[in-house]
Amino acid sequence: MTIGERGQSEVIGVVLLLGITIAAVTATVATGSVALGLVTDEAQSAGVENGMSQLSSQSSLVALGEADARRFDLGSVDGGQLRLDENAGRVEVRIEDGTDGDTTVYNDSIGTLEYVGEDRTVALQGGGVWTASNGYGRMISPPEYHYRGTTLTFPVVRLNGSEEYPQRGTGVVRQPPNASSGVTETANPLEDGTVVVEVQSDYYEGWYDFFSQRADGSVTKYDENRTTVARLVTPLQLRDRPLSIGTGGVTNPSGKLDESKYSTGNTHPSPEPLIREQIADGEANGTDISECFDSDGSCTSGLYYTDSGYEVSDSVDFNTTEGDIRIVVDGDFDIESETLEIEDDTDNDVRYYINGSMNVDKPTIGTAAESVDADRTQFYVNGDGISEDNKGMGNAEIDAIIYAPNANLDITGNPTLRGVFVFYEANINGNVDIQYDSSVADLELSEVLQDDQNVITYLHVTENVVEVDFD
Repeated sequence: MTIGERGQSEVIGVVLLLGITIAAVTATVATGSVALGLVTDEAQSAGVENGMSQLSSQSSLVALGEADARRFDLGSVDGGQLRLDENAGRVEVRIEDGTDGDTTVYNDSIGTLEYVGEDRTVALQGGGVWTASNGYGRMISPPEYHYRGTTLTFPVVRLNGSEEYPQRGTGVVRQPPNASSGVTETANPLEDGTVVVEVQSDYYEGWYDFFSQRADGSVTKYDENRTTVARLVTPLQLRDRPLSIGTGGVTNPSGKLDESKYSTGNTHPSPEPLIREQIADGEANGTDISECFDSDGSCTSGLYYTDSGYEVSDSVDFNTTEGDIRIVVDGDFDIESETLEIEDDTDNDVRYYINGSMNVDKPTIGTAAESVDADRTQFYVNGDGISEDNKGMGNAEIDAIIYAPNANLDITGNPTLRGVFVFYEANINGNVDIQYDSSVADLELSEVLQDDQNVITYLHVTENVVEVDFD
């Protein structure tokens, strides 16, 4: 290699080294810039989140009348965009009684103030603070929604403001003059029906998580319209409709079941806590169930228990003259075609607590006494089926209360049901005769079922308008 060639190689080497160095520095700077951008966006979003939480507290004070006005500061909002939309988010509160007499307590938009960052959105809505990233919303701080004993208080906070895209994150929240309320006054105390709270929002997942933690009843979210629906428990007053059905509805292809006999779309407290309590008592203090059903055909007062399913093979006369009879089955209970009747005229009763499904096929259940009171025989069933494994009750005659809110009732025969019957869903294919018994008119099952559940007796909904004025 000549001296010239060596010199040329050194120049090329230097150029290559410089090129590699420049490329590496450029890549490092670019990567660092992206990382720095993400960190900066997250820091600004976190700052706004704190500011929104403070604004939530201040707006609640104003909304509930504890202050006329409050200043707020959301911090630096340069990395994103503020947006106030009076029509974003909607709350509906209604009371459903399973008929056409549903009462809408509140139905209106609630407004939303959002900070839209690069990768995360922070929002004030309904008195709570919410955030969304990667298409999923969650709660930062809760809305104004409170259980105290049997009272649910829901002061709906609605945001108003004239500036849709404010440039600064500072301003004042105040009550607007002469704000009218769109709330229908609730007739308290609530005696029956279902309280439904429905929230349509971009942060519906956060509302879903919130209601799931705070509400006893069923909570469902609907992704297609970004809505969360909470169906809340109210006292179950047994009235003149003997068949109460949950959201599974009634299928009645024969058309032989009078619609005045049932109501649908109801939410019922779960019997599980009550049944678990009875199982624990049965394990500790109960007599084997065979002492009641497999002896001489007569069963006297006491607590009878089995830790597995049980099949009744003989008819039984119940004697409650010395007290109630409790039968606790930790499994399925199969009555088939036997006769289970109370023979005396006392006010004592027979109660069944079944941690499983219940099968019946042409049985006779109730009382043989001169006074036939359906509430003297009560079944609490935690399974998912009633008469699903046989001929659909056949020509059964049942005078009783059957409380099975998780169960599907299948009827293909021609039974007579007298009393009150609670199921999730009913499929009626036969000519069932369902009769109301006035003896259950004043019986409130919620007194038996309540336990630790937040049964709503008093509902207070108010609309509280807050005006947001930016500097």
